[in-house]
Amino acid sequence: MSIRYLLTAALLAGGCVGDLTPVADDGDDDVPGTDAGTTTPALARGMFERDVFPILSAKCGAGCHLTTSSSSTPFVAAAVGTSYITATGFDSVVGNFTGPGAAMYARLVPGPHNGRTYTTDEQAKITAWFAQEVTERATNTGGTDGGTVSESPAQATARIISEWSGCLKLTDFTTLNFGPAWANKGSNQGNCEQCHTSGAYGFKANDDNTGMYETLTTNKYYMMAYFSADISDLANPKMVPNFVNFQRVGLRQVPHQEHPSFNTNLNDAAFVTLQQLYDLTMGYKTAGTCGTPRIPQ
Repeated sequence: MSIRYLLTAALLAGGCVGDLTPVADDGDDDVPGTDAGTTTPALARGMFERDVFPILSAKCGAGCHLTTSSSSTPFVAAAVGTSYITATGFDSVVGNFTGPGAAMYARLVPGPHNGRTYTTDEQAKITAWFAQEVTERATNTGGTDGGTVSESPAQATARIISEWSGCLKLTDFTTLNFGPAWANKGSNQGNCEQCHTSGAYGFKANDDNTGMYETLTTNKYYMMAYFSADISDLANPKMVPNFVNFQRVGLRQVPHQEHPSFNTNLNDAAFVTLQQLYDLTMGYKTAGTCGTPRIPQ
C-alpha cells in the first residue's frame, strides 16, 4: 500500500500488480482535512484554482505528473474543476501545507525540480496558498492561556518532526516487528512489499526492521507517510498516526481510485502496530527520554 499510485516502480520491474487505468472523478468534492469530515477550505481552494493550478499545469503536469501518468505521482488534474481535490488528496505531496511538511514546497520553492524553475511571483502564489490552507484548517491559533503562540506553523512543523526522529527507537521497531507488519499488510491485489519494499513513491514497507527505522528517522517524508504533523491547534502541535490518509487510500477515495483497496479498520494488525509504536514514542516524548534528533530542524 501506500500513498497511492505507488504501484509503478515495482510494476515496471515486473513484480507489482494492479490496474493503473485512470478512473473518472465521481464528482464528490469532499476534501478531508486534518481530521475526517473537515470541509473544503473555501478561500484556499479559490486561491489554488486561480493562482496555483496554472503553475502546476504548465510546469508539473507537462509530461510528468498529470493524472494520466503511470510513472510519476499524478497530482495534476487535466482540468481546473477537479484540480484541487486531486492535488490535496495526495498527502505525500502537500503534507500539512507548510514548507517543512510538504514535499511539493521543497521542490517548487525555491526549486528547481527536474530542471524547472519558478519565478518570484509563482513562489509567492504557492506560499500564499499554503498559508491560507493552514489558516482555514486550524482550530486554534492562540496560546492555551489566550495569548499568542511563539512559533509559526512552519517552525512548529520542523520542530516536532525533528523531535519525533529522536524519539523513535530501533528496539521498538524490532520488538513490535514493525517492518514485517507493514510489508505483509495485504490488499485485494497483493501485499505492500510487492510495490514498496524499496520506498517507491514516498512509502516504504519492508520486512527489515532496522532498515525501516533508519529510513523513517532520517527522511522526514517517509516518516510522514506513517506519522502526520498535526498543527491544527498551533498551541499544541503534535505528531499523530497518519490513519486519515491510509483510510483515504484504502477506500480508494478521489484521487486514489486506482490504488488497490485494503482493510482500513483500525483493528487491522498493521494499524495496531502503528498505534503501538506511536504510543511508545509519545511516552518517551512525554517523559523527556528521547534521543538526539536524527532529522535537523
